[in-house]
Amino acid sequence: MSVKTADSPRLTVLLSDSTRATEKGGFLGLSRQHPAIADLVPGLAVKVEGSYDGDHQLVAKKVTFSRTAMNTARQIDAGLHPVNQQVAAAQDQLKSDRKDIEQNQQDTAKNSQDIDTTKQGLAVTTADTATNKQAIGQANQRFTTLDQYEDKGSITVNFANGKATVSKKDKDQLTDFVKSAANTPGYMIEVQGYASAVGSAALNQRLSSERADAVLAIIQQTGVVPMTRILAPAAMGTTNPVSEDHTRSAHAQNRRVVVTIVVNKGITG
Repeated sequence: MSVKTADSPRLTVLLSDSTRATEKGGFLGLSRQHPAIADLVPGLAVKVEGSYDGDHQLVAKKVTFSRTAMNTARQIDAGLHPVNQQVAAAQDQLKSDRKDIEQNQQDTAKNSQDIDTTKQGLAVTTADTATNKQAIGQANQRFTTLDQYEDKGSITVNFANGKATVSKKDKDQLTDFVKSAANTPGYMIEVQGYASAVGSAALNQRLSSERADAVLAIIQQTGVVPMTRILAPAAMGTTNPVSEDHTRSAHAQNRRVVVTIVVNKGITG
């Protein structure tokens, strides 16, 4: 142990079970022989008697101290004890603060990574938005052409005067034509009925409607064209004549139904 002696302010002294301790200055100045070595406290001023060993360390045989010195040392030790507790508590708090700082640094690093990830996600979203805008623009451009159809072929079915009956020959040709339309991507079928200028306007309007309906029925009977692919049949009356002549041959050409395969330009792109 390190003790303060009368001869030296600070000296390392070896104590053993055989070391005797004497406390002087008790009641009426009496001394107390052989108090416990454990009674020695830090800061106690003592007088040591002994000899040096082979390692040049002082081996105490007798340690003497005063009652006054003991009281003073105990008072000093009692005053240091709370301070030591405060120092220990401060050190514990410092360790805790360091852990909090390290945790905050780790959280900050993780938040930085999360921010980078979010930025990357925003960049991807921005790119996707730009792509979607481009696609929407293209779609809008196609929608503006929904009323623009391209003619992919037509067939004309002629009728007798005042009649709306399709001949066997025309029926077969019409069936073959409609079946070929099914191979056209995005197709629609348009049916327009006409009449010659012979007779009243009301009669010709009715005949053009009946002729269109007769042709439409044949198209539906083929079973290859869904109703969603057929535009509403139109009764055109005496409009758009093939010939303006008033001959029998010209009237025969005007008594007709025109079936046309059309494809919307917006759909075909």
